Amino acid sequence: MRHRRSAAALAVVGSVALSIGLGTGVGASVRPAARVHHTTSHKTKARYPRTLAGSFAFYSGGDTNVQQLWQDVLIPAFNRAYPNIHVNYVFDEHGTNDVATLARVAQAEKNHAASGYALLESATNAVELAARQGLFIPVTTKDIPNSVNVPSASMKVVNSDAVPYRGSKVVLAYNSATVKNPPKTLAQLLTWIQQNPGKFAYCSPSGGGSGSYFVQSVLNSYIPQSVQEQLAFTSNSSLESYWSKGLAELHKLNPDMYGGGNYPTGNTQVLTLLGSGAVQMATVWSDQGTQALQDGQLPKSIKLVDLTPPFAGSPVYLGIPKYTPKNQAILASAFLNFVLSVPQQAKVVKRLAGFPGIKVSVMTKTVQSEFGVLGDGQSLPYAATISSDLNRIWQQQVP
Repeated sequence: MRHRRSAAALAVVGSVALSIGLGTGVGASVRPAARVHHTTSHKTKARYPRTLAGSFAFYSGGDTNVQQLWQDVLIPAFNRAYPNIHVNYVFDEHGTNDVATLARVAQAEKNHAASGYALLESATNAVELAARQGLFIPVTTKDIPNSVNVPSASMKVVNSDAVPYRGSKVVLAYNSATVKNPPKTLAQLLTWIQQNPGKFAYCSPSGGGSGSYFVQSVLNSYIPQSVQEQLAFTSNSSLESYWSKGLAELHKLNPDMYGGGNYPTGNTQVLTLLGSGAVQMATVWSDQGTQALQDGQLPKSIKLVDLTPPFAGSPVYLGIPKYTPKNQAILASAFLNFVLSVPQQAKVVKRLAGFPGIKVSVMTKTVQSEFGVLGDGQSLPYAATISSDLNRIWQQQVP
């Protein structure tokens, strides 16, 4: 899954984008999202007639489960609704060509030319970075009516220049058989950890986002909101000086961690510790935790809950490159609008055990019952270069 990417991969994507003249860092030119005109209504209208015809190319980097979602489920459903539109689906397993593809899009934008793709998805955060650099056509509810149901926090991450169609976020997993009153806030969680030494685990930040986002939440508890946003949208390393108190807090927690300061190397190891009963509480990805519960990897006594403030999330975005021929951009917009409809989002959730791209509150009752307790809220993750710095500094100062 996309969110289990390495910080090194993110840094590479960012550096390639910068090397072709896109700016001075992630989010170097953050534009206001006021032009998007989102409303509070959950009702949408049919903007695209069934008679639309033509074809467009769609690049998708990801794992095979993502390929199967598009090829076996979503694209066939779209073809039934729009029989005269052909989607030329180009799949790249594990996103090995994400960097090269987005570099191509960036060069095309620089030349005011078509890139060859009318729609892009990446296994890394390449689309997210490209959206922050203004390489995609801005998303409006006029062109994609169903985008009205996308959480504003998800749109803010990409300056409203791409749309998420699925995602996951880090949540708290706990054993309800032994933990009767789980923490509801980060402060309560930190207190619980100190009162129950050895019963909590999070993976090393370099081993997956669930550990990284726990660390970021602790650091953010000592940082003003304005600075948190700069850490999310810029590569200003001078802001890392704000981390000192949070890092000291994390270091102080070492003796109370699993194994007296033993940090699993990845998300899978955290789930194994939960499943075996070695720990009673941990931070996990919502989709990975949900899938583990469905597969029986975790006992039914394990519950997933959100905290206040919530941990960060990791939506997966789709973007239409600038200078895409108008007719292809229209077809790609019709496709995006279709994918963001409630029936198709329900298929996404069922196939990938992840969050929908739209608000849980507008989904089917089945999806609401499964994800409602987790809510739509999520904090902003740090920018790629900042996250890379955090991995290194955490290793130096925390264990």
